[in-house]
Amino acid sequence: MSKFIDVLSEKFSAFGVSDAFDILLLASFLFLTYRFVRRRRAFPILVGVLVFVALERGSAALGYTAFNSILAPFKVPGVLMLVLIFQSDIRAFLEKIGNFFIKIFRYIRAGIFPYAGEYEIEAVKNAVMRLSSKKSGALIVLERNTGVADIVQKGVKLDAKISIELICNLFFAPAPLHDGAIIISGKRITAAGCFLPSYSNADLDPSFGSRHRAAIGMSLSSDAEVIVISEEDGKISHAIDGQLERGIDEEKLVKILRGYFLGVKKKNPKNKAGKKSK
Repeated sequence: MSKFIDVLSEKFSAFGVSDAFDILLLASFLFLTYRFVRRRRAFPILVGVLVFVALERGSAALGYTAFNSILAPFKVPGVLMLVLIFQSDIRAFLEKIGNFFIKIFRYIRAGIFPYAGEYEIEAVKNAVMRLSSKKSGALIVLERNTGVADIVQKGVKLDAKISIELICNLFFAPAPLHDGAIIISGKRITAAGCFLPSYSNADLDPSFGSRHRAAIGMSLSSDAEVIVISEEDGKISHAIDGQLERGIDEEKLVKILRGYFLGVKKKNPKNKAGKKSK
């Protein structure tokens, strides 16, 4: 018994802070990975692969050479197969990690440059309010972390500085691009005349027009925010994460724009797309 205690004391005496941190990192990574994949459709496949790996390692350790010779050749193809099966899941997982660090960078940038983006906020706000007062229909997409290059390619590329005059002219009724959406990426208008993926659902409020449906569809297919101006009544709406808030005022619009241009944390709208707004 004393020898066993001596062995344990020797092992733990060499156990340093870096080793504890290493174990903590590994445990955190495994826990987050499990949480991410447990509700995925491919999760049973992952379990099957892990069983396969356990059998291969176990047979090698026990010296079952005949059984192990059958499993061993599939190790490398098995890893490639795993990557192919979980391709979309791995991409989504890496995207979440990337988005997390992008948000941190934006908060740091907002702290260092607190007034950067004020001009763009004022320009977009004034343009939206002017279009709203004239009941000019409009769709303004605020691109975030998820790229919308496929949408931009189908429109007219601009790469222009944000200004009230440009936004209003793009949505002027006789203009050839007024029916499409404009894409704002950072502090530039990257494209205009873009057609967004529409959203169709039987439970959707029938009063939603094509612009509102396109805004919901865009917010579902990406993390972008969409500002909508109704051509019928001039009301301003805001779509994010598949939810649409209708009839927002100037104060709420400024909060949304500050959240986008300055990285200020935003709150999701309360009205879901499938529910009728009062």
